[in-house]
Amino acid sequence: MAVSRRSLEIGTAAALGVFAATVIAGSLQLDTGWAPTGPQSGYVPLRLAVLLLLVSLALMVQAARPAPSEVFATREQFARCLALFAPTVVMVVAMTWLGIYLTSAVYLAFMAHRHGGLRWSRAAALGVVASVLSFLTFEIWFGVPLAKGPIETWLGF
Repeated sequence: MAVSRRSLEIGTAAALGVFAATVIAGSLQLDTGWAPTGPQSGYVPLRLAVLLLLVSLALMVQAARPAPSEVFATREQFARCLALFAPTVVMVVAMTWLGIYLTSAVYLAFMAHRHGGLRWSRAAALGVVASVLSFLTFEIWFGVPLAKGPIETWLGF
């Protein structure tokens, strides 16, 4: 079953409109005017959300116009996108328990092997080197600790 480009564009415009309406509703709970000291807290969000709502309506009208129906993605194209998306989701979920350095090393090695065609030894080396460089950059040079899992804690990082 193929999904048409038009239906996805209408759905995206509708989601954008719902988001804009939510921001408008939230902004209206705040002061949206101009005070002697400058804009009040809801001033900018309200105006930006109104513009976003107008854009979403324009996109909806544009997408609803009669046009040749195009397929958004073939089954093969969708499978290729899923081959990138699924490992990313696994990495994000695993990051909660394993920390950012280990998961990013495994993710990068897997992707370099699967999609980059590198041998496992080179892919693993790439993952380890990239994680070590990330650790040095964030933890040592910038002094910004990133999420660590039990293995990094066990190793004393």
